[in-house]
Amino acid sequence: MPLSSEIADHLCMHIDPDLYWSDSSWFSWAIPEKGINGIFYNHFRPNMNCMLGGPAMWDSKHYHNWDMLYFDWQLMRLLPEGKYGVDYDKYDFVTPWSMSIKLLEPLKKYQLGYDRNGFKLDLVFEAISEPNVIGVKKEGGYDEAYKLHFEQPGRITGHVELDGVRYDVDCFSIRDGSHGRRYLEKVTTGGYTWSTADEKNGWHFMGSNIEGTNESKAAGGYILRDGVMSSITSGVRRVLERNGPRPALIEVEMEDELGRSLRATGREVCSAQLLLFPDHGQWWSQFAWEYDGFSKAIGEDQEYYGLDEFRRWLRASPEVWKTR
Repeated sequence: MPLSSEIADHLCMHIDPDLYWSDSSWFSWAIPEKGINGIFYNHFRPNMNCMLGGPAMWDSKHYHNWDMLYFDWQLMRLLPEGKYGVDYDKYDFVTPWSMSIKLLEPLKKYQLGYDRNGFKLDLVFEAISEPNVIGVKKEGGYDEAYKLHFEQPGRITGHVELDGVRYDVDCFSIRDGSHGRRYLEKVTTGGYTWSTADEKNGWHFMGSNIEGTNESKAAGGYILRDGVMSSITSGVRRVLERNGPRPALIEVEMEDELGRSLRATGREVCSAQLLLFPDHGQWWSQFAWEYDGFSKAIGEDQEYYGLDEFRRWLRASPEVWKTR
């Protein structure tokens, strides 16, 4: 059944009493011609009466939280004023630190805003296809991740301004949304990767690492080809080369419910070493992808770890890095 705006565009009000219930949203944005990548991401935590979120912007020279071009990831902040899901909504809110999202067209168009500390962001995401629902997953460590999860490809346009310098944004993109229990202190090593080549073609993959290999097995994703989207039934993500500990060349192979197959290879453009959650470290990288006749199609790769494992991985030797 297609995902409705009633479910996807609004805060879920059927909230479990679990403290870790979360309602989240993420939008990717980039300036690929300048080697710049960015995120716009937030979580509502209604049972804790708090939320977290903010924007980030980085390039290949500024990739740690503390030295990115811009980084304002707020944690444990009070929810917006008013009644949850009544006076504000999943895509209709403004935070005290100026982060805002406004629904312009159901399941289609969203305006993102921010203005603080010399950084301004004014972007509009417009979907090019319906969302792909992953839903509840019990395998690969995702049993505590969410009750509903979806991705939706699109195009993002507008501008950001940093210390008086304006940057125009116009690239293909992706967004996600979810609700359910999200226990952020438990992380299964894995990969999340995607590309959107144009208005009718792209793909998404997420999966958990196969121990002792350079592969991640698919837990969900989609193939969008010639405007037709279909969920994947199988897939693998392989790290073919690394730049030190981080992925530099990746191959993805997938098959969808329509029997279509896709093979993509991607090369790292710029990477961030992000720590967004208490026990969660990751490489969040812009990649340029080759597939289905497209060259240098915009996309990303996220390789994530529990923090202790991430620490051990970063301290490992080049010989060890070749094993994953």
